[in-house]
Amino acid sequence: MTASSRRNAKPIDDGTEPGKNDRSNAASRDEAPQRPRGAGAFDIDTSLATIADEAASAAEGGSQKTGAKARSNATSQEKKRRSTALYASIAALLIGGWWTTGLGREWETLEERERYANDPSAQDFFGRAKIRLAKMYTSVNEPAWEKLLPDLLPFPYQRPYTLVVDLDKLLISSKWTRENAWRTAKRPGLDYFLGYLSQWYEIVIYTRQPFYIAAPVLEKLDPDRRFIAYTLFRESCRKAPSGNLVKDLSHLNRDLSKVVVLDFDPSSYELHPENGLSISKWDGDARDTELVDYVPFFEAIGIFDAQDVRPILKAYQGEHVPTKFAAWEEEWRRTQEAERTKKQGSGLGRIFGGGLREGGGSTAPKNLLDAERERMHQAYAADQKYWAENGEMLRQQQKEEQEKALKEMKLSAWVMITGQGMKPPGAEEKASA
Repeated sequence: MTASSRRNAKPIDDGTEPGKNDRSNAASRDEAPQRPRGAGAFDIDTSLATIADEAASAAEGGSQKTGAKARSNATSQEKKRRSTALYASIAALLIGGWWTTGLGREWETLEERERYANDPSAQDFFGRAKIRLAKMYTSVNEPAWEKLLPDLLPFPYQRPYTLVVDLDKLLISSKWTRENAWRTAKRPGLDYFLGYLSQWYEIVIYTRQPFYIAAPVLEKLDPDRRFIAYTLFRESCRKAPSGNLVKDLSHLNRDLSKVVVLDFDPSSYELHPENGLSISKWDGDARDTELVDYVPFFEAIGIFDAQDVRPILKAYQGEHVPTKFAAWEEEWRRTQEAERTKKQGSGLGRIFGGGLREGGGSTAPKNLLDAERERMHQAYAADQKYWAENGEMLRQQQKEEQEKALKEMKLSAWVMITGQGMKPPGAEEKASA
């Protein structure tokens, strides 16, 4: 349309009043958004740009409120940490599955098959896993070895009974002073107690102290290893359900009917109270005689050849053993004397009007207890005399044997390293000459 035609064009009559139409057009112009200045002839809608600006400002305002970073803003270190945690979780799941599968595997050894042959719960996967898991838990609290003592020695070297004795506050007592630091004393009668009873008992020192503390003391206590057969330390103890550190006699590898535990603390043998015997704690009193007072009781067990010590020990639980045994021995002697007199009165001596003459040379025969005591004391005295006369020579021989064994051990190690043969006996002496 040309400019002249635009000028000559008539307005279209829409049936409205002219004034009214002008007013409505003016109102619509006021309500419509104003075109920005300088837009020229281009009609550009800026409403979308306004919405984008509002969204950006809202996002910026939200970040200022929470302080959280967008996913795209995570650093490489955070990404690496997340991936490491993911891989570790996957590895833990795989290891846990493999470990659980191993717990429920079939019994592998013949000993396991025989042990659980009659247990129905040990025949399926979960039953085996439960048994193995419980065994792992108990192994932490049990002694380090299944058998704490080696097998019995052949006759006549093995003693018929085993006496388990604690160390600190029973056989020895240690005190610390500014002048002398730590000093350790032996309980009165200790040497006699160990030496005399070792004729019947395999003496085992079983202490709850660690090896590095108790071992040096034991070396001084019995340097020639004449009386103490074996030593067990804290590593051989176990945790009881009560939480106490105890001595588990079931791992001793000995017949418990022949085992006696002597201790001042009953909690140390709470798993086997029928094998325990209580003794007073020693705090260093030089007038103490408790060890010597217990000797008659222990020697009577050996002399009368008790087949099971547990009923005997049960009769003395809660009692002062030396006092009660002395009363028993006195009653036993009266009974023996009455029986002997009765036999003499009913024998041939009564028939012929004879018998023992008063004031004569005949004496009453010794009973079993006195005869065996005399014999064992003589044997103990002879052993003490032998070691007093030959102890130094025996120690020197033992030292030479140890040095010889150490030398052979070094030569064997040298042969293994170099591959060279050992020199024949006497070659070293000839070379030096």
